[in-house]
Amino acid sequence: MSGIYAVALGLAFVAAAPVMAAPGDAPALAPGQLPPRPQSQVQPQTQPQTQPQSQSPTLPPRQPQTQPQAQPQQAQPQSGQAAAPGQSLQRVQKTEILNQAAYERLLNNSGVTLQWLWSDNRGHLTARDDRDVVSLEGGQVNGDRSVELRGEVVSISADRFTFRGTILILNAPDPGRRCERTGDYEFRATGKRKYWRLQQMEACGGLTDYVDIYY
Repeated sequence: MSGIYAVALGLAFVAAAPVMAAPGDAPALAPGQLPPRPQSQVQPQTQPQTQPQSQSPTLPPRQPQTQPQAQPQQAQPQSGQAAAPGQSLQRVQKTEILNQAAYERLLNNSGVTLQWLWSDNRGHLTARDDRDVVSLEGGQVNGDRSVELRGEVVSISADRFTFRGTILILNAPDPGRRCERTGDYEFRATGKRKYWRLQQMEACGGLTDYVDIYY
């Protein structure tokens, strides 16, 4: 009897004694305790390192290059064209002499006439050369009717010359008529005539004005 009791006490002691875990074993579980769930060591996902795209440096907007505007040159009227109102003529820097004999005839001219004045007396026209520029000034007068020239000579050749200045006709052929023009005009000698005649004859009112310079 005592033996059986001793065996029972031994078994009870064994059952109640804590189970010692060997080194490296999992820890002992109490009755009814579930084993711990193994934690998976999740490695944090590393964000892929994206290399920054190489961007070309941003340049400032290009400023438009404005070319300096050329200053408009003062246009001179062509031969026979009147200057625009308010337009001043460019002064002749040097008269171009292409024929010496014609140059001398002009300096020693024998007068100027306009056919509307009906006079045998030619008007006086002064021609002078001042520092290589030939100028003309004068006209013809008959009562209150007249023609007047005032300007410079651009060039002169054997049978013609270019006059730059003003030609003014007053009260001819009719009272009250005023024909004034300013610009470059050509005088030409043709055939055996001993005078240069204005080539731009029609200027005012459709009338034909014969302005002649004699030599």
